Amino acid sequence: MPERDGLAVRPYGFWKKLAKPLGAAGFFRLNARMAMAGALAAALCAVTSVHARPSKSQSGGSKAESAKATPAKNSQPKAAARASAGGATKARVLGAAAVAAGAGAGVAAATASPAQPKAAPTQSQAEARLLAIIRQVEKRDLDGALKAAADLTAEVPNFRAAQLVYADLLRFKTGRSSEVLAATPVAASAAAQAPARGGVLVKHSIAATAEPAPTQLQLRALQDELRQRLHADSAAPPAGTVPGEFLMLGSSVRHAIAVDASKSRLYLFAHEAGSLKLIGDFYVSVGKLGTDKWQEGDQRTPLGVYFVGRHIPGPKLPDFYGKGALTVNFPNDWDKAVGRSGSGIWLHGSPPDQFSRAPEASDGCLVLANPDLTLLMQTVDRQTPVLIRDKLQWVAPRAQAQQRAADSFLRVLDEWKNAWHGSDLRRLAAVYTDDFLQSPSARGSQERLTAYFSSPGVTLKDLSVYSWKDEKGEIRIVNLRASSKSFAEGLPLRQYWRKTASGHWRIFSEDVMG
Repeated sequence: MPERDGLAVRPYGFWKKLAKPLGAAGFFRLNARMAMAGALAAALCAVTSVHARPSKSQSGGSKAESAKATPAKNSQPKAAARASAGGATKARVLGAAAVAAGAGAGVAAATASPAQPKAAPTQSQAEARLLAIIRQVEKRDLDGALKAAADLTAEVPNFRAAQLVYADLLRFKTGRSSEVLAATPVAASAAAQAPARGGVLVKHSIAATAEPAPTQLQLRALQDELRQRLHADSAAPPAGTVPGEFLMLGSSVRHAIAVDASKSRLYLFAHEAGSLKLIGDFYVSVGKLGTDKWQEGDQRTPLGVYFVGRHIPGPKLPDFYGKGALTVNFPNDWDKAVGRSGSGIWLHGSPPDQFSRAPEASDGCLVLANPDLTLLMQTVDRQTPVLIRDKLQWVAPRAQAQQRAADSFLRVLDEWKNAWHGSDLRRLAAVYTDDFLQSPSARGSQERLTAYFSSPGVTLKDLSVYSWKDEKGEIRIVNLRASSKSFAEGLPLRQYWRKTASGHWRIFSEDVMG
């Protein structure tokens, strides 16, 4: 079974002020008084104990997570009542901040999952609403932002980043404008970095201690999450581009997944009429210590090209894994060849008390919000490719360099096929590594291929080619189906090719799939 953390945040150093621009139109930071810090600390203490030992009452929240979002028209009167509640508003400020830091034992863990549209959304709906609120703040539409934040947090109460933004908007509404406007002394240290046209600064300023308190860690994690969501929104991939590693996709590949760890982003593509179309764009968490996994327990997410295996429904898993999981084949044969090890790398959902987790929060898995994970599980098939990079390189479909690489490798595959057709042992030896030919694992595929190619008219169908390059070398991963009139069923193969120092491609792993 994969990772199981206690606290879903990565330990950070001393509290530092957030002073980076978080949007194209303005400068957004998170700010609270020391009294607010005390309330947050108390809430976090409760969350820490509850999250470390999930109770039955918490696990019961998973059913509520799949409930449809409350229509906005129903939540508007409630938002208006809260905004005009007078003395109760201050209590709401503290309550919102407490929920932002973590849902306490008495807070319902209900995630509003929007009704499924006919086509997959390009972005999580809850996230899109949060980004819209921030844009309203940047435009100084604070009343509109407050109302939208009230609606969002009422419908998705465990969206902690949204609760934190809502708490700051309430803080401004209750007369603390001297603390949140860019021109005031409190924000003077950051005002110079704000755009000339000004903007609302919101920052949580908590005194540093010898050891970072849970409050500090949680708030830092929420800031990181907000920053990553805004960064991904402002730096979306160019329209119509695709990751360069997808050289060629066969007809059986209906979807493809690509993860950009630097942006905390998972991109979902549909493969239609020979081309990829971006249909989903989701926030995702990776390992506590980042990426580039090398060994079991290093709390890192692997980098490479993998394929979806099992779909595990949520009821078969602890609540910690949310609505379910998709397994991937880490370590793949390239990982094994260069010495990487580990197991249990999944794409899975979030615990009931959290809409999402910090950007770096898992023990190596990829973690999504439950509505996004549910959509993914309903969409992708077994053997869907999953590309994980620190930073994706986007190219135009059939870009010149990519097309040359694909065409060049097709000639290599033709040589492999012709060598089998002619039963030419010398030519076959030239396309396989010596280590593979001498290994016990080679026997199964070699015997099946000998039987297939002993009959005439063998063709290669459903051909997919994926490229990968890292500091250990350059490889191609090939999925294909050898077809012959003499056999009722095709022979599905997965091959791993490595580029040698002399520039030749040789197979170091070959397996019959299924």
